[in-house]
Amino acid sequence: MAKDTLYLLQPHFEKDGAERFCPDCAMMEGYLATYPALREAVDIVYVDYGRPRAALVARLGEDHQNAPTLILAAAGPDAGPHGEIQSANGLSFLTDARPITRWLAARHGLAAPL
Repeated sequence: MAKDTLYLLQPHFEKDGAERFCPDCAMMEGYLATYPALREAVDIVYVDYGRPRAALVARLGEDHQNAPTLILAAAGPDAGPHGEIQSANGLSFLTDARPITRWLAARHGLAAPL
């Protein structure tokens, strides 16, 4: 069975001479820590902060390099229940932590965010 693929920024990166982190990616790391079985249920790819983010560009194109991004293994319903599913290059995907956690919660029977 094909897996959804979750793209996250590396946990720590340098920007403007200071060490930074992505709050949405940190939220996803917390969700993965809360539900460790998700690490087996989805493929996780870490990308660098700098653009272009080759792994995302190769799959979704230049216009879709946001992280976190969850590329769905199978085409999702048009826009999904919250109008959150996007498409590019024949792939369905979600960006931002809350839509991603809502999708994962529904698909895997987990708790959803408020």
